[in-house]
Amino acid sequence: MTRNITFLSGGVGGARFARALHSWNEASGRPFNCTAIVNVGDDFTHMGLRISPDLDSVAYHLADMGDKGRGWGRANDSTRTMSEISRVLPEEGWFQLGDLDIAHNLMRTQLLENGHSLSEATRLLNSRYGVSFTVLPATDDPSPTIVEHTASAPMWFQEWWVRNQANPSPTAFAFPHATDSKPAPGVLESLATADIIVIAPSNPVVSIDPILAIPGIRAAIAEAAAPVIGLSPVIGGRPVRGWLDRCLAVVGVECTAPAVAARYGDRSTGGLLDAWLADPIDENLPNTFAGLITHVPLLFSQDEADNRIIDALMESVTTLTNASKSGLSV
Repeated sequence: MTRNITFLSGGVGGARFARALHSWNEASGRPFNCTAIVNVGDDFTHMGLRISPDLDSVAYHLADMGDKGRGWGRANDSTRTMSEISRVLPEEGWFQLGDLDIAHNLMRTQLLENGHSLSEATRLLNSRYGVSFTVLPATDDPSPTIVEHTASAPMWFQEWWVRNQANPSPTAFAFPHATDSKPAPGVLESLATADIIVIAPSNPVVSIDPILAIPGIRAAIAEAAAPVIGLSPVIGGRPVRGWLDRCLAVVGVECTAPAVAARYGDRSTGGLLDAWLADPIDENLPNTFAGLITHVPLLFSQDEADNRIIDALMESVTTLTNASKSGLSV
């Protein structure tokens, strides 16, 4: 019987997890229907294009079109368009898109202008790309992440993250429109019917928090019958990608795998997770997370070696299931 996996995903870490899960699922005969709930806090409009970086990273990786080295954008893309923009209007060239990436964003912008919702546009484009997963924006409503700091007025997330390279030092990340948003069609249903829920190794502050801020999503995870398993985005005290350490500092969390697990919390005490996957390099660190902890090398190689991560995930599910049946805690 085919079962269901639903995972929350942000940028590069979520996209690489999606690719690993896809490869494992295909090699295993597709035992799972897989759904990604993706952050849209990074979405913005640039030069008239409606851009959804995290949705696109997941889709490109699932369609085997993604640039594996960078983790974002299209593989083997050309850059003539952005080169010309940077030459003539250098002030607009800070957000780099390849030519194929621009074509993708043009198509999404056109679909949105024709009255399609973001989830409808995503579904249509992904079906044309041959994506087998269901990829859902967390919400169809605009819900941008705002970066607050002391240097000047608040910034849109992409201005801070890309244009200013995560400067100046932030004081808070805000999701001012989240409370007025509602989950996109299928989001709550995918959580309610999941046999496994995963929080991918994405930035917990600016990739996962914007999803959880949408009314109903955090509660749906906390109340789900499925086991909830998180993967660490920190290995050996260092972010796998980006400026996660700067983001964690804003919310008062140390940049370690145990600290991130503790921030999510375990469901037995009102948190979100039943289990946590961390890298073996972090095995001996002090840990207050009360759920199941499994150590497995978490650096994605983007080939069949990544099966070890999905295998460890499935072993965690089995351990949790057996413990539940026997009435034991883990």
